[in-house]
Amino acid sequence: MNKEGLVGLLDQFFDQSYGRSLIIKGKPGAGKTTFALEYMESVMDKVPVCYLSARFSDESLQQTYPWLKDVSIRNLSTSLKGEIANVSRESLQKLERMIEEGKVSSGIDNGLILNITDLLPEVRALYEFVDSNYGSEPLIVIDSIEALSEKYDINYLLLFSMIHADLVEKSGARLICILEAKENQKLEYFSDGVVSMDYSIEEDFLVRRTIVEKLRGVSLGSTPVFLYTLKGGRFFSLDQRQIIYPEKKVKIDKKGKREQFEVPLESDDLQKLTKTGTNTVPLGSVIMLHRKGNSNVVNDVVNLVKNNLIKDAILDGRGVIDATSSSYETSRILVNSMDSETMKHYITAEKSKRANSFVINLEGKGIVEDFPNDVIDFFMSASSRPDLYFFSTDFLMFTYGPDFFGDLVNLINSIRPTGAIVIIADDEYYEKISHYSNFTMHFKEVSGYAVVNSAPKVFYVATPEFTNDGWPSLVMHEIV
Repeated sequence: MNKEGLVGLLDQFFDQSYGRSLIIKGKPGAGKTTFALEYMESVMDKVPVCYLSARFSDESLQQTYPWLKDVSIRNLSTSLKGEIANVSRESLQKLERMIEEGKVSSGIDNGLILNITDLLPEVRALYEFVDSNYGSEPLIVIDSIEALSEKYDINYLLLFSMIHADLVEKSGARLICILEAKENQKLEYFSDGVVSMDYSIEEDFLVRRTIVEKLRGVSLGSTPVFLYTLKGGRFFSLDQRQIIYPEKKVKIDKKGKREQFEVPLESDDLQKLTKTGTNTVPLGSVIMLHRKGNSNVVNDVVNLVKNNLIKDAILDGRGVIDATSSSYETSRILVNSMDSETMKHYITAEKSKRANSFVINLEGKGIVEDFPNDVIDFFMSASSRPDLYFFSTDFLMFTYGPDFFGDLVNLINSIRPTGAIVIIADDEYYEKISHYSNFTMHFKEVSGYAVVNSAPKVFYVATPEFTNDGWPSLVMHEIV
């Protein structure tokens, strides 16, 4: 669980004076407990933590979080001294008097028992835990407030307000309270922060969303929505990072010799999307990057896939021809970070008359006429094969008009023995040429994230990560 994005917001929240109590709400199976435990694990080296669970047993959780047995209030209570010297007990004593006077019912039907320790032993242990860690802003997690209320037959609003008043407001503790209900306006009003968790099925794709509804004292930005996964029984928030390329030369190890009849796709996490689960495709493959909808997020991710494939190819000494609408941006990025010897393997195509040994000038009359074999061989003469050829449907439409499909197929058939072809296709043209593809990646935007799939019902969220040199790559996260 990294310290950016959602977790970074919670750290900011609890580190300032306005952040004392947090409600985590959502329907069953959303991962509320897992999220709370993951956050506890991320801070337990800095602050004392304890976990009050109304579950019958925590053994299943302890298999994933073995440290839980050491912070469970059930186990901690045996080592506490039974004394409360520092924390406020005003609301606790008030509740005790109300139970004695019969104004509040409790789950223990015995009029002779007037000791709050016997009536609410786990709650009393919470007070002792905070008292023993007084001044160090301990974090307590209650899972869940409704279950605790049902266990002791005491109104959950009364329990929450008592704990909040004594331990949080007057004694400096921090509180995370899990709420089973999807909404409770009264409880949410009294808490300093509210995070809701939910999941849904969208086009056969499981979407898990965390929405930060309120964090007092913390700026949430324009889109406080985070996708997450529960893979392996752990909570992992998928942070939205901007794709930024380095502005200086980066040291990247050159690749070794490649197989003649395989085209490597080692960039990013693309082996999760290939049919064989490997990082290569056969020579002559047509790879389609389908951009679903008009989205800047998707466009940035598709361009990153393209740029990384090009970077790896030219570092191999293999040739690349780039006939896409983003060739100018790709050229600028590569020139800033690659040496001139590497850049000689990268050829762009554009409709212009400028003389450049690394630019194919297009006449715009026909694709086959602009890319004859002798021209390709000339520009690729200093490079080894297999080559990579990039085309985008918006560039082809702009250069050759809307009826470029037939010529594109003819060109593909003539160049595929020398490498692999990558076509970036928008919705308008995808259906018309999709049947020529050997391998298709579909990209769409969900809540500000780029979601990728190559097979039905298997989807990944693509998020950027950066090398030590600052070069971005994509990591594919399956949401489960």
